[in-house]
Amino acid sequence: MKYFFFICALIWNFSGIAVAEPDKAQVLKQLEGRHWELNAEAFQRLGKGTDSLLIEIAGNTSLLNILRFRALEALSIFPSENTADFLENTADKSFASLARRAFEAMKRGFAKTQPNRVKQLASRLLNHRNAHLRISAARYIRAVDVTQFKSFLQTEKDAWVRKEAQK
Repeated sequence: MKYFFFICALIWNFSGIAVAEPDKAQVLKQLEGRHWELNAEAFQRLGKGTDSLLIEIAGNTSLLNILRFRALEALSIFPSENTADFLENTADKSFASLARRAFEAMKRGFAKTQPNRVKQLASRLLNHRNAHLRISAARYIRAVDVTQFKSFLQTEKDAWVRKEAQK
């Protein structure tokens, strides 16, 4: 009988380990490296809760921006409502480099499942003060709504932005 309880305790302990959420250190380890590339399988293997940790990392201003940028890129493989809300908010309200990466992640992760939401975000970003973000948004708009793109070309004040948006 002692052995039965001992074996049950071992099985219970190992089953808890198998379904445990990933540790923040595990997620950070996936984001580190000199020649980093997004490995979707590695992030998905970390299990449920990885997207929440990536959101936490991307929103943490005390971390290096490179880790935050990579976390945004990795969020594109977790197409949940929470992720979409975070990416949209980040694209709207963050500094230009972070906003651009959030928009790129939003396009990659949600263009097929929520195209109207991505289009609305791109439409708002057409008026952003950063020219590179306007270019990125205009290129997306060009692919989904030619009329709106032509309107952007008529209202954009910088000639070089109009030229880059058409490439």
